[in-house]
Amino acid sequence: MEGDTEERNEKARKAYQALLTVTARTPDNEEYLNFSREVKSLALSKYNFTFGNSSLSTFVAAFYDAVFLYALALKESLPEQPGEINLDGGNLTKRMWGKSFKGITGDVNIDENGDRIADYSLLDMDPETSKFEIVANYYGANKTLEYVPGKRIHWSGGRLEPPPDTPKCGYDGSLCPDKTLPGYAILSIVLSSIVVGLVVASVIIYRHYKLEVEIASMSWKVHWEDVIVVPIGRTRGSMHSLAPNKQRGSQLTVYWDDDISLPGGGGVDRNVYIPTGIYKNSKVAIKPLPRTKVETSRPLLLELKRMKDLQHDHLVRFYGACVEPPHCCLLTEYCPKGSLQDILENDQIKLDRVFRGSLIHDIVRGMAYLHASEVKSHGNLKSSNCVVDSRFVLKITDFGLHELRKPSPGDSDEDKDSYAHWKKQLWTAPELLRMERPPPEGTQKGDVYSFAIIVHEIVVRQGPFYLGEDTNYTPRVAYYIPYHDVAFYAIRSIYYAPMIFI
Repeated sequence: MEGDTEERNEKARKAYQALLTVTARTPDNEEYLNFSREVKSLALSKYNFTFGNSSLSTFVAAFYDAVFLYALALKESLPEQPGEINLDGGNLTKRMWGKSFKGITGDVNIDENGDRIADYSLLDMDPETSKFEIVANYYGANKTLEYVPGKRIHWSGGRLEPPPDTPKCGYDGSLCPDKTLPGYAILSIVLSSIVVGLVVASVIIYRHYKLEVEIASMSWKVHWEDVIVVPIGRTRGSMHSLAPNKQRGSQLTVYWDDDISLPGGGGVDRNVYIPTGIYKNSKVAIKPLPRTKVETSRPLLLELKRMKDLQHDHLVRFYGACVEPPHCCLLTEYCPKGSLQDILENDQIKLDRVFRGSLIHDIVRGMAYLHASEVKSHGNLKSSNCVVDSRFVLKITDFGLHELRKPSPGDSDEDKDSYAHWKKQLWTAPELLRMERPPPEGTQKGDVYSFAIIVHEIVVRQGPFYLGEDTNYTPRVAYYIPYHDVAFYAIRSIYYAPMIFI
């Protein structure tokens, strides 16, 4: 617009891009063009008015047609007899209804209500020229809409098609409910989140504080003066605990420790008696540690605390540890019936199918709980580490605290060539045996392997890796057998195990 700023013109241009104008159709016939020229000429000659580049308004042509229509109706209303005057205006008006004639603007049609059936044009602004152009025409006589070839409507917002008849959310927004939360709801959520965060943080801090207090309290710590040591007697109580013998000892747990050397080394089998004692009115097994001094660290304190908290029907209960030199030892639950190895090697004890299944079931339950606990794995599972209490319930022992169980640096380790050393390896998984430094806590898969060897022992009652009467491998020789051969014989023995139950 002339005389206005470019910024305001640009805003107006952008606003008019969304404007569609419906106006009376401008005729394009020869009569209208001649009429337009005559009107402009008369305006200049009589009124000194110039139209410039503007076209003649369609209302001027419509006014001309209206006068012409009035003249036609007036002519029809003239009386037949000269000199008569017709003063009925209603009659004159009705003569215009339903009239059709050829006017300056084209065909003029008046309907039965006295309204003109007009033609209209649709104008849209071209965004490049900023001028309104006719893009479509509506013809009222036949009620048709015709688009101008080569022209299209420029819909606002970059649309390529007209907007829907009904807005997406309706005219009052009822079709799109407001999903935004009110202020009080947002405030409630924020406050609730803060409260939950504070509660979670408080619980975490409290649990951490409680853990630190429990670690610092050292509830596992045992003072040697609180332990009443039961004198050791030379009796094999546990070996005969299941046999019909009234004169069995009740103070000792006996287990076998094969300590003979390999051929050429000498040595004999011997029984090792685990000392027992009374601690807080409970009979406990006292297991000396292979070290004279124990240095406590935070990981060790945490593991001792976990061992103290571990409670299960098929795990030997850990009462505590004494770290007072020279009485460094572990106190565990005392099981008077001896170890599973004792029972399997005692021919006087008859194991029926139900009893064997019960023993295996107890091992499974104990190891399942151990694997699900923070201890994770056993690492030294074998038949001598499965003990039976007075109720004939099998319990697993000697798990965890591997740092305490191994000898301290400088103490002599066991002989690598001894029979006992190699016999202990018969329950160890092959992948662990072939490691230069296997983890002392072992692995869960390694525990499954050890469990399979124990099941084999329970089934055949011939010791670990019994490969038949014609095979007489020592533990060390069995270690060097190719892995797939050993596995074949072990699997074959377990496969035919059901025959033993018959």
